[in-house]
Amino acid sequence: MKTLVTGMIGLFAIGFFTSGLRNGTSNTDCGYNKDSMVVVMRFERKVKPENVALFKKSFDACKAEVMAKEPGCLDYSLFQSYNDSTLFCLTEAWATKGDHNAHMLLEHTKKHIAEIKGINDPSFKSRTNYTYWICPGANGK
Repeated sequence: MKTLVTGMIGLFAIGFFTSGLRNGTSNTDCGYNKDSMVVVMRFERKVKPENVALFKKSFDACKAEVMAKEPGCLDYSLFQSYNDSTLFCLTEAWATKGDHNAHMLLEHTKKHIAEIKGINDPSFKSRTNYTYWICPGANGK
């Protein structure tokens, strides 16, 4: 009986001392509001062959505006596949989610979205799109 009580006290103590790690007090927790974190996004897009030039031209025009007018943009890049000229990878990085939200409301962004509407290859489904939220200072060292 004494061993059972000692074991239960031990389990309780382990649970008590490790609960702080699950409740957000570990050294790896960011402690920042998600909206104040750096946002990194990656999208794959496959366009119909007849729309490759249009897509690239529209993206380049939008990128010129983004880089000139949006200081919260850290990266805005387009990469075309070497093996498939209709497949593209877009990457964006924003200082905060608010910067990205503001970008989506600007005229050059709306124009780009309107220009490329309906040019996607409907048979393509990307499995590698992602969004990362990065804690400020996480990559400082």
